[in-house]
Amino acid sequence: MALERTLREPIHLLDPELYVEPEPTPGCDICGALVRQLREARNQEGPNYDLTKASDIVVEIGRHPHEDGEPK
Repeated sequence: MALERTLREPIHLLDPELYVEPEPTPGCDICGALVRQLREARNQEGPNYDLTKASDIVVEIGRHPHEDGEPK
């Protein structure tokens, strides 16, 4: 069996110019904690600098449900 060197379907990339980072909900303790963790993960001078973790936190903020049950 030969290895395939091409993809079966095209890859669709997002335009970084159109990316909008999710906004934390004001007054939400969990969102507040995630924002603090995000700042620490993005701080190049800090001991917790980790852009992979920062990316994960952005996703978590976007998926965090609130009173209406919907992610913001």
